[in-house]
Amino acid sequence: MDDRARELHAAAEAISPVSLQEAKDAIAGSCQEYRRWADLFSSRLNGLPDEKLHQFARAFALTMLGHLPTRPGTCPFCIQYGRDRACAGCGYAATHGRCDEDDSAFILFIEAFQELGRAIYQDTGRMCFSADEARHILPSCIQSSIEAVLQMEQALASASTLDLMQLKAKHMGKMVDLIPVQLLSQEVAIRRQKVKSALRNYW
Repeated sequence: MDDRARELHAAAEAISPVSLQEAKDAIAGSCQEYRRWADLFSSRLNGLPDEKLHQFARAFALTMLGHLPTRPGTCPFCIQYGRDRACAGCGYAATHGRCDEDDSAFILFIEAFQELGRAIYQDTGRMCFSADEARHILPSCIQSSIEAVLQMEQALASASTLDLMQLKAKHMGKMVDLIPVQLLSQEVAIRRQKVKSALRNYW
């Protein structure tokens, strides 16, 4: 185990079972809610007129982003150390920088994440893809996202804090990869890549 791995292990080991479980419960709840939304998207796609497909792709992508574990309530470190915003003793702050510092790992990630959401929201241009292409891509993205969320839920039960932080980064990367960028603007594809790059240092 190298020095960095030892630092991360020590930070994770300091998290109490109560804080870990609270984060797991929040993530599980978000996963369950997302699956309900994904089922709704799936059921409505077939009857959707072609001119609504671009709007549908944007709504699906934004819903997926909105259910990813980015909030303080899904982080065992924020739960344990961030109640008074002092973050005293936080191992994540010690190893990645405080989450409110301009150059911290979390700020770099969340800023890229927010810019991705903005790019999707503002992508109101004309469709640059065929309806047949969209009807092939969207069901696959929706189904794959449901499967990824189910895998995340199943992994939560036995996850340690160290496992959880690794799972979160991997899960967010996998879900971001399922954004149907082929149906959206080039700006969305660029912003997605920035999020993926930032996730490399998330944990």
